Amino acid sequence: MFLNEFYSQKDSTFRFTQQQASRFAKTVANDYNKIHDVDNKRFCVPGDLLFAVSLVKFGLSETMKIDFTGMVKNDIELQFSPLVDNKTAIVNADEQAFMELELGGKSSHDENIITKIIKEYVQFSGKNFPDVMVPLMRSENLMFNPARALIMYKCMQINLTRVDVKSIALKFDEAIIDVHGKRATVTFKFDFYEGNEKVGTGQKEMLLSGLIPYEESVMAGVIADYQAAKNKYLAAAS
Repeated sequence: MFLNEFYSQKDSTFRFTQQQASRFAKTVANDYNKIHDVDNKRFCVPGDLLFAVSLVKFGLSETMKIDFTGMVKNDIELQFSPLVDNKTAIVNADEQAFMELELGGKSSHDENIITKIIKEYVQFSGKNFPDVMVPLMRSENLMFNPARALIMYKCMQINLTRVDVKSIALKFDEAIIDVHGKRATVTFKFDFYEGNEKVGTGQKEMLLSGLIPYEESVMAGVIADYQAAKNKYLAAAS
């Protein structure tokens, strides 16, 4: 599977180098968040990569509920905890959990469908900023503080009516922002289709902290920096 180049497996354990995780963010997810740069002191492995590895391990289930509980740093040994009552977690040697997963219903291990789901979902995630999130923040006259942005991947879930599909595509539905003082939850909703038939729904939630009044010029600078980082990476890779 294409995902093999983005992590290393040894027996029941696996790990991500900064280079692998950063390349996944940029080349698969189209995500140029600085926190996924190899030289960033706050570097962390993209949550979408953890989700992708869980799909490879357990297949695609009719229901999948995921909570992100910690940030995976560089090149640490990880494994899935034993599957008990359809629940498992990605943990380190000290049993610290970084992602909790609950599965339900039937499952599919069709490699083509799993690959399609991974690519469709993470590419959708890569479009969240600035395309969707910036208009939402503007509507509330609030934004994250660029000097110390704190945007956390909280959770996601998938609900499929069936997994015996021959093809699958993800389509964005809507995004909602719920503000509580200087914190906000942004929910991105999406649907799954096999051809013209809707076969499921899903959503992901992000937490924003330390919100400040929205400033168009400041946000324009953030977007410009983001685009510049993207252009620099693509130029170096070509």
